Amino acid sequence: MGKFIYTACQHGGDTSDVYKWMADDLGVALPSGGDRLPERELLYTAFLAKHDSDDEFQANHERFVHALKCRKA
Repeated sequence: MGKFIYTACQHGGDTSDVYKWMADDLGVALPSGGDRLPERELLYTAFLAKHDSDDEFQANHERFVHALKCRKA
């Protein structure tokens, strides 16, 4: 997930953008509580389970980068 966080920071975002991206991708509501560990871990676990191959993970990351770039434009 560091790859997503680093990318978000490079494009003017932060960890909240990563959490929002994962929740949206999973079709779930963004858990309240900010950076609380249990909620963050649940999102990470579900997100990584959904994108379990390197190719799927990379494709999702590329979509994330594109979304961040579009937001800045």
